[in-house]
Amino acid sequence: MTNTSSKAPRGRPRRSHSQLENSRRRILDAARSLFARDGYDGVSMRNIARLAECSPAALYTVFASKREVLRVIWEEVFNTLAEQLERIAEQAPAPQRVLALCEGMVDFWLAHPDDFRAIFLIEDRLQSAQDHYFVDSSAALTRLDVLRKAIAQAQAHGSIRSAAVDDVLNILLCTVQGLALNLITIPEYPWGDARALKHATLSALVRGLAPQ
Repeated sequence: MTNTSSKAPRGRPRRSHSQLENSRRRILDAARSLFARDGYDGVSMRNIARLAECSPAALYTVFASKREVLRVIWEEVFNTLAEQLERIAEQAPAPQRVLALCEGMVDFWLAHPDDFRAIFLIEDRLQSAQDHYFVDSSAALTRLDVLRKAIAQAQAHGSIRSAAVDDVLNILLCTVQGLALNLITIPEYPWGDARALKHATLSALVRGLAPQ
């Protein structure tokens, strides 16, 4: 009788959890750089696999689609931003907290220009009736309530006029993201000192939100 216990298992050995995580990280890092450079339509799963040095088949075992890859990047970026904003909120005095958070958001995007491009220069397109827009279903975005709380606190002690918190939030986000957009995507324009421009713009905005 043949002893089958000594035979080597067929196929490739199962990858460890560490190997799977390393592969996942390489895929996400590759996709981030490609999305920032080529946009969503200019990137294919095959491009991502090539840069991540894995086969397309291996890529599909980790991510089912290009949109799923983008969604995971989206969540990671906003979770990292939220962690930075939470630290700022803990350290900044209440009267300066809104301004500090806005400046912190601009600083974050300027430090991560490729992530800014991947997040804001790619339109989120639904692929099926079962899909949800990232902004409607993101767990990470709920952590940005730190800015809503800072607005409500500023209104409570009179440094920001009474208005719907979400209306004020949208004014701040439009300004923050517009400022980052100009500095990141039009670097050839003579903006002057970026830090001074950031502070002057956001200080003027916050003063303009004060009670009349």
